[in-house]
Amino acid sequence: MTSQAEHTGGSVRTRFAPSPTGFLHIGGVRTALFCWLYARRHGGQFLLRIEDTDLERSEERFTSDILASMRWLGLTWDEEPLYQSRRLDVYKAKAEELVSQGLAYRCTCSEADVEKMRERAMAEGKKPMYDRRCREAKHPANVPHVIRLKVPLDGYVEFNDLIRGPIRVENVEIDDFVLIRSNGAPTYNLSVVVDDVHSRMTHIIRGDDHINNTPKQIHLYRYFNYPIPLFAHMPMILGADKKKLSKRHGAVSANVYRAEGYLPEALLNFLARLGWSHGDQEIFSVEEMIRYFSFEHCQKSSAVFNVEKLSWLNGAHIRTAKPERLQGIVLEDFAAVFTAAGSLERAKGPLAARLVALVQPKVKLVKELAEQLVPLCTPGAIEADPTAELKWKKDANLKKAAQAAVAQALTELATKVKGAAAVTRAGADAPWGTDPSLADLGMAHTDVEAVLRQVAEKHGVKLGDLAQPMRLAVTGKLTSSAGLFDLMVLLPWSTVEARLMRVAQF
Repeated sequence: MTSQAEHTGGSVRTRFAPSPTGFLHIGGVRTALFCWLYARRHGGQFLLRIEDTDLERSEERFTSDILASMRWLGLTWDEEPLYQSRRLDVYKAKAEELVSQGLAYRCTCSEADVEKMRERAMAEGKKPMYDRRCREAKHPANVPHVIRLKVPLDGYVEFNDLIRGPIRVENVEIDDFVLIRSNGAPTYNLSVVVDDVHSRMTHIIRGDDHINNTPKQIHLYRYFNYPIPLFAHMPMILGADKKKLSKRHGAVSANVYRAEGYLPEALLNFLARLGWSHGDQEIFSVEEMIRYFSFEHCQKSSAVFNVEKLSWLNGAHIRTAKPERLQGIVLEDFAAVFTAAGSLERAKGPLAARLVALVQPKVKLVKELAEQLVPLCTPGAIEADPTAELKWKKDANLKKAAQAAVAQALTELATKVKGAAAVTRAGADAPWGTDPSLADLGMAHTDVEAVLRQVAEKHGVKLGDLAQPMRLAVTGKLTSSAGLFDLMVLLPWSTVEARLMRVAQF
């Protein structure tokens, strides 16, 4: 397969066609991504079609979720979405057109009749199919019926799948499949082809569970006198147990990953690598995926979903993201945790952006980033995590001298700050970020560490004996991604002072 085989010339047009009978599935996102990447790579158009002909199961909330998820992922479409539920008359008219041309026919056989035909064929060792008894009949339109396509009785269908290569199916293996059901509703194969013709599709990119539909649809393209699009069928995504990805494997809906704190570009990067590669590269920007994407490097075998790999990729993308953008995501997706702590307004300021830059190198999820920012954006002393405080008290075997050393550290730090510059502190009630930090007064990480080392040495205790309770006081936790001394330098001094005072309680 060569790259020339992927492109027919002219403008590439692809489409993603989800059914709003559930939230946008992660497998659907990968299909949308491959369609979008291919269109963008070739300067073509990417379209969105909502296949909502199943009126009983389709729901507006699922449609809204699909649109919102696509926008969040940045998989923008180039024309107004097409809704199949608004085109039911078109499908019926197209089917009647085929009947009038002798390419389709009305079948009055009941479902029970057809089932008996299939059972009889299986008993004879044949493929279970409709026996075509109505193929040449001229049933009137006013009797209960379905409309079936007249599939040629000889010859074959062959197409070159851009991922799997040549695929050939003999026509005798293809049933005279239904186009319009007895209730007047169109079948999938009819509505899909009618809309692909209407939208001038050049490439059909979808999951390999549709391979069996492709020969049927090729007959329809020919009957509608439309150039056969190029097809690419992607292998399915499997769970760790090598079975088709489903809810039992965990989150499978795109909106769940957003709620957990995954970046859209990280999720796209991960899904692109589930079935496609570019050398040994693992981390891709969206621009790189567009530049390199090709079906030549898509694999034929199913890919396994690995949430650890996704989290690793997400951490990599978080590390390179601009702090201001991460701050915006935190405020948009996790505002509730700041509101509950009364720190939402402070999380919007420039100091919060500086704190984001301090925390982001060590977290893998935006949710973790938000959780660590909440106590840092809260002024004054904070309550430590009860579990962490209990663990520290249990693990620590400090003598009174260590407690005195912490108090002495606070005193000496305060003295050093007061003497660093002639600055009048605004106090604990000052607007967030206006109270000076140690950095504002010319101090750095090394200065704070040096003072603490001096105090520790003076009192004969280890630096860790001071650092652990101080970390608990400053961050509310025993473990945090940001360095204790970096935080002490950056936070307003009145906040640091109030929190260090709590150490005396320990």
